[in-house]
Amino acid sequence: MLTLIETLTGFAAIMLMLSLLVKTLTSVLKNYFDYYSDNLEHEVKRLVLATTNKTWNAILRDPQVKPEVKNFANSIPWHRLGSEILNPGYLSWFLRQLDQNARVSDLESRLKIHVANVNYAFEMRMKNLALAVGLGLCLLCNINALTIWKTLYTDQQLRATFSDKYADKATTFAGDQAKAEANPANANQSTTAPNKAELDAQMKDFQQNMRGFLSDVSFGVGRIWREKCLRFTDSRKQECLEQLRVQTAKSKENLRQQQNLQRLAGAEKITDAKQKEAAKNTASDQLNDDQKADVAQATLALAQETQSGLGILVYEFFGSLLTGILVSIGAPYWHDMLQALSSLRAKPTATAKAKA
Repeated sequence: MLTLIETLTGFAAIMLMLSLLVKTLTSVLKNYFDYYSDNLEHEVKRLVLATTNKTWNAILRDPQVKPEVKNFANSIPWHRLGSEILNPGYLSWFLRQLDQNARVSDLESRLKIHVANVNYAFEMRMKNLALAVGLGLCLLCNINALTIWKTLYTDQQLRATFSDKYADKATTFAGDQAKAEANPANANQSTTAPNKAELDAQMKDFQQNMRGFLSDVSFGVGRIWREKCLRFTDSRKQECLEQLRVQTAKSKENLRQQQNLQRLAGAEKITDAKQKEAAKNTASDQLNDDQKADVAQATLALAQETQSGLGILVYEFFGSLLTGILVSIGAPYWHDMLQALSSLRAKPTATAKAKA
């Protein structure tokens, strides 16, 4: 049961981190293309049409409209405005300037509908953009949720790392983003577009965090781009895979032995005989656990290698597609799940310590 809880915790932490990265990239694209201003401009022009029975362009071409009003209308900085422009007092005057016969008697009720339309259209565009960004990022980087889950479930050491340290890292990152959004200095970012320097800073921050993510979660990511043996024929492919297996096994064995020597060196520094013996036994047990984990991972990799080239492509495509859909659920969902799983994971640990 604890294995499943730790796997779920590590998986939720990875999905949370990826969701936060997608959220950051979505914010950059939103600010770059300025979707909110587009919706706001559209609704104001709809209001003009509804109250004057004339389109925006027809009014501006009307010779009866004052030149200063035309200049003002043409120079409206939509990218700097928020829903505060949809004010009954201001728009009543503005519509009268555009057309003396504008129907402004029920303007306040009309504006409530237009404000709701602006907010709804903006939210829907953000959801669609987040889904598109999530799918695009996962497919482009080949981030496979199926491989991530399998690796976490079979690798004890990796599972413990991602359910503990990485979960804390993801939670901290989520907290930092929440604080940044709650900062009064950033309160107007949802309705006004930042300048180029701010966009560049956001993009640089995303690139740094994305590189860190790909470094941390190297398993289940980019296999289709690293699969060098796919381009060979069947006979040559098996030879290529065997060479890769041997190289991977040697590098892992060397790493295990180095880590074991470091643990034994630390045990030799202990003066107490019993504590020294216990430390050596712990080092030996850790070496055995690492070897078992590597064998399990090698078995999983061998099972994947038996797939055909087409099978690998289908597996990676649908795995990345699933990841994109999961990520698009949103960071708040994964954050809440991570918090619940972390508390659930702590209970069995506390119970085990109490029994000991």
